[in-house]
Amino acid sequence: MHKVSIVGAGIAGLTAALRLLERNYHVTLYEQDDFIGGMLRSHKEHDHGDNPREHSYHMLCNWYFNFWSVAKDLGIERNFTPREAFKFLYEGHVQDMPEMVNPGGIQDFYRNLTGGAAPVEELFLFMYSMVDLLSIPDSEDDELDKISFNGWLRSRPYCTETVAKLHEKIWQTVWAIDSWQASARSYKTFLKYGNRVPVPQLWLFKGSKKDTLLDPFLKKLHSHGERFELKYLHRLQAIHPDSSGKKIGQLVFDEVSASPSINPQWKVKKKGIKVDVAEEDVIISISPGGFTPLVTGDLYNVDPALGQVRYLEAEPMASVELYLNRKLPDIPPDVVVFMNTDYEMTFLDYSQTWGLEKTFLYVTVSDFKSLLSAEPEKRDPDGNLILDLQHPKTAIDYILREINKNIDISVADIDLYQTSIETNTGEELFANLTGSWAHRPEVKTAFSNMFLAGTYVRNFADVATVEGACATGLIAAEGVRENASRRPERGAPGEKIEVITPDAYPSELFQALKVAWAPYAGSAKLWSAADKAFGVNRIWPPKNFKLPKLKFTPSPDDLGSFFTDFLPRSKWNQKTMGLGPMFWNYTPDGKPRKGF
Repeated sequence: MHKVSIVGAGIAGLTAALRLLERNYHVTLYEQDDFIGGMLRSHKEHDHGDNPREHSYHMLCNWYFNFWSVAKDLGIERNFTPREAFKFLYEGHVQDMPEMVNPGGIQDFYRNLTGGAAPVEELFLFMYSMVDLLSIPDSEDDELDKISFNGWLRSRPYCTETVAKLHEKIWQTVWAIDSWQASARSYKTFLKYGNRVPVPQLWLFKGSKKDTLLDPFLKKLHSHGERFELKYLHRLQAIHPDSSGKKIGQLVFDEVSASPSINPQWKVKKKGIKVDVAEEDVIISISPGGFTPLVTGDLYNVDPALGQVRYLEAEPMASVELYLNRKLPDIPPDVVVFMNTDYEMTFLDYSQTWGLEKTFLYVTVSDFKSLLSAEPEKRDPDGNLILDLQHPKTAIDYILREINKNIDISVADIDLYQTSIETNTGEELFANLTGSWAHRPEVKTAFSNMFLAGTYVRNFADVATVEGACATGLIAAEGVRENASRRPERGAPGEKIEVITPDAYPSELFQALKVAWAPYAGSAKLWSAADKAFGVNRIWPPKNFKLPKLKFTPSPDDLGSFFTDFLPRSKWNQKTMGLGPMFWNYTPDGKPRKGF
């Protein structure tokens, strides 16, 4: 039987393990924490409350077909709920917050113009900038990676400060990096796939990730019996080639006392556990920060490309699980962006997806660097938070003070036992910075039996996403299968492991739109410039602003749009049909239809 060692139980490692187990391989999965999930983690290894602690909320797009394929095989199709809008919170305007609806698609063009996120002319220019970016042929992607998105945008004659700020908010709140640092190539890649299947904009987990994804995933892996082994609290310390230098011969682990991702007090219990893998295949699926120290002389001399990982960067971010003692009125079920606060924050009301009676706001803090100078939080002997919003001393004090500027929450409203802050220090999110593509490694390395997986490894999705992690896990698993096909004495290698690359509209379509809309873009820019020249300082959003009440229709057969009837339908092949929620039979409120 062909054996495989996988290091890292994030979504990439889990996906690789699942597909290889399905093909009768023996898989040993090593994980440094006492739970699985990696950047998708959701666990109960904490002392504050009964609910799992999450590592950020994750927004899942329609075009994540490799992830949806896994979800379907796990039998968790009912565990997702659709959302079509981002809401924008300006200085306490909680009621009727402006919104942007399915912004990647033309079918909601008019709806977004009237959505109130910015003045009409600025919103037109915002959408025109996306058309302009998508008009650039894929053959120019390598050059596009050498400039930041902000640099590219500000070189366009139609760009305004408001347009640049809207894009900045998207990058900061979703990927925790500034648009002046972010690769224009990465933004274009994300837009082109999302534009193809734009309704609904995203899907959320209908409950904790532990209950909706990770526990079902673990159950599925264990269903393969003795062919699956999971070794928790094993932290990889070294990778050694064999005597030939062509294969990896040994992995060295430390057994640790607690989960390093969440527990800074972890210690080494047993040092230098050596695992012989010379007759196995190895998939390394850990963060770039964890992998870089492992690239020492003996690895580098065989595969110098591995040293390029040192050029990649990651960004710190934090999250606050804000439990309240009451139900807040007027909080929408969508992702909400704070527009005028420090620290680039968004929130999602978990109580509406988890079915809780009292409000639970999950707040992500994308610009967290300055707050690293403060202690994260303080607690009394009973485990309750010690807060001082008037004279902040901890990171959570500063964050809650900013939140309180927009949402009326007093310290008395806060459940001081369950509320907490978590940082990703040491497990930072890979950042798609300018020029990063050239330094990102391929899945296959120069060592015949070692493969890499994770969002930082090159893949079609480009931007650090759940889909990119899944895709690299599948590519690595297919590399293992191909190696097994060269060793038939160990058994049949199994059927090929497919990686689904989604469709995208041709750049020529956007080139035509760019030319057709150019006069309107010119007029919108003149309108914006005239307002500035004549000192028009509009309060935004207007005090009497009310959102139009429109029906959300996630079904691909009923998008409710004039434009969609004239756009070509996505023609997925038979292997992709039925994989994504776009094709699952949901009612307009996001619930499975009766009998589904």
